[in-house]
Amino acid sequence: MTSDDRAVDRFEALFDLIGDAVVEVEVVDMRPVVRAVNPGFESVFGWSAETVVGESLNDFVVPEGRAEQAVDFDQRTADGKVNSDTVTRRTADGLRQFIYRGIPYERDDGGRGGLAIYTDITEQNRRKRHHAVVHRVLRHNLRNALTVILGSVTEIERMTDGPVAEQARLARSAARDLETLSDRARLVERAFDDDIDRQVVDIADLSRSVATAARSVSESATIATEFPDRLPVLAGGPLEAALENLVSNAVTHGGDAPAVRLVGRRTGDAVEIDVVDDGPGIPEEVRTVVFADRPLTQLSHSTGLGLWLAKWAVESCHGRLDYRRVDGETVVRVTLPAVDAS
Repeated sequence: MTSDDRAVDRFEALFDLIGDAVVEVEVVDMRPVVRAVNPGFESVFGWSAETVVGESLNDFVVPEGRAEQAVDFDQRTADGKVNSDTVTRRTADGLRQFIYRGIPYERDDGGRGGLAIYTDITEQNRRKRHHAVVHRVLRHNLRNALTVILGSVTEIERMTDGPVAEQARLARSAARDLETLSDRARLVERAFDDDIDRQVVDIADLSRSVATAARSVSESATIATEFPDRLPVLAGGPLEAALENLVSNAVTHGGDAPAVRLVGRRTGDAVEIDVVDDGPGIPEEVRTVVFADRPLTQLSHSTGLGLWLAKWAVESCHGRLDYRRVDGETVVRVTLPAVDAS
């Protein structure tokens, strides 16, 4: 068997076994005529190979009002250009959303062909919309309820003293905790946003700003920074919230007079930012869930969203969050893609 034969065999195996819907077309008079479809196409779109082979793909899958976009894709395929977009396509069961990739190639007879690959994201988009609606409704209702509670307990504190006033203060503290949790939930939602705009951020300047803000709310803590003058990274909006929560956790769990350091450096194509504190460390039942991806159970979970927010925010910036203990200190390391200073 020649190398060309083996290549053909590998292609045919991939064509048949890939879970995505794949269609091989030939552009004839600017029409994408179907030459072959894989089992994934038959399963996702609901039409058999016998039904569509020899016919225009657009006649089956392009919904009303989307013909112009499809013709543009066909023209690009005829010109030997790659296509990629998020599209709505018609199936035997109705409209669905796909990530579409069109890969052109030159046929043996000199004609122009292409592979159209469709990844179904309908359910993914539906879950995302449901998640967003639930988050917004819960946050809105929670915020309104907390406004009423905080107003009421403040009035109770003003009008009474003794045990009743103390209970009101406890209720106010719990309400403030819920308020913080609501704010963090909003930031978690941002961290899951697929449309995060990553841009160049000077992590040295951002870290110094976070440290300054933390000092203003924690007079007992010593918070130092060790960075070069500039340390650019490629990151998105949630990164500041990630650093704020890591520093806040270090201060909160570091004892009566916590000592916290933020240390940044460039290492090859990455930038590392260590948040170091002299506290007792993150409890194992929390650490193994957040950093080691252990199953989340009723008996092994973090009581807040701070660490989760930091992890998800860093990952949304294509980074990584790690934990270790070194010489009695806790080190939480943020690793991000570096950017040339120029």
